[in-house]
Amino acid sequence: MVPMPVGRVPGGKLMSKDRHFTGIIDRLYDAAVAPESWPDVLQDLADFVGAVGCCIAIDSGTRTLIAPPVSPGVAEPLEDFVESGWYRHDLRGKRGWPLLKSGRRVLLEHDVSTEKERRHGAYHNEWLRPWDLPWWAAVGFSCGDRTCGLALLRNSSQGPFSREEGRRIGELRPHLTRVMQIASHLSSRRAEAVLDVLELVGRPAFLLGPQGSVARLNPAAEALIGSDFTLSRGVLRAVGRENNAALQRLVSAALAPPFPSTAPEERPVAIRRTGRKPLIVRALPTIGLLSDVFAHTRALLLVDDLDELPAPPADALPSMFGLTRAETRVAASLAAGNELSQAAGALGISSGTARNHLKAIFAKTETHRQRELISLIHRISASWKS
Repeated sequence: MVPMPVGRVPGGKLMSKDRHFTGIIDRLYDAAVAPESWPDVLQDLADFVGAVGCCIAIDSGTRTLIAPPVSPGVAEPLEDFVESGWYRHDLRGKRGWPLLKSGRRVLLEHDVSTEKERRHGAYHNEWLRPWDLPWWAAVGFSCGDRTCGLALLRNSSQGPFSREEGRRIGELRPHLTRVMQIASHLSSRRAEAVLDVLELVGRPAFLLGPQGSVARLNPAAEALIGSDFTLSRGVLRAVGRENNAALQRLVSAALAPPFPSTAPEERPVAIRRTGRKPLIVRALPTIGLLSDVFAHTRALLLVDDLDELPAPPADALPSMFGLTRAETRVAASLAAGNELSQAAGALGISSGTARNHLKAIFAKTETHRQRELISLIHRISASWKS
């Protein structure tokens, strides 16, 4: 029997919309296998319950993570939630997660804040009031071994959720749990396939979970354990104090932003090795563009072994992009794992001259960042070799 959901009409009265509720549930299950439809499905769900928008939040243990994509109606406010740093002072999450873990199925704004806090508190007046999102409800559900919540946001004209509305919204809970189970299973299979592809091209890769521990790794990455990395209780460390410090900074930066558009372009780190060229480690956050591929992960670490990467022939870059001899030397030095300052020192030029060469290289190769340039050179090297 299909439960009677919430449906709002002018005046705020509830009405039965069994057929529409069934349609929303069907679309949720469709989104599990077609992740690109999530934004529209979430917005339809928000519209159905009379909210501005909604999102799925995850309790990471230390903070609330917003699991993109979100409904378009709240995309901008949630981006500001992260960029302005309010996620560090998330009153709703701080008080809501313990209640959901204790067995509460649905929470309303009145469960996590007092009238005094809503009138005078910084959280409500400095963040929620400018966006006109004073009212909130959350449906708790399980996502593997983590607690998740469907957070619904209303503006002042829509008004607070009533207890009756909360009860009916709570009927989504078992469906959300099953949908996430399906999505997780399919995403895990896709993640394994991606790692297999990286293995075919000899690219070591580590998938990191929400707390930074290694969730999966491919055989190419496993071959580096013992010689260049150690792996103990899921924690990946680089051999050598300075190497490991650089790796941990990279991992922390990749894990930090809980919203994709705020994810910075992290510089790759070089893992120095005695008698061999360094390993170059890059971190790609998987929340956002790849969130539908990597289930329960936060970052993908890709490793390039410069001993294994062929350098492009001396005339490749000049002939393909019109680089001068000096620009070619700078580009080649960066591709070999050197920082720009190191390249300048090795080539006997000033840092300012090296920066000018790099600007010219970017313009001629139509790249914008060192990581993008290095990736391009490596692709040229591989294709030239084949």
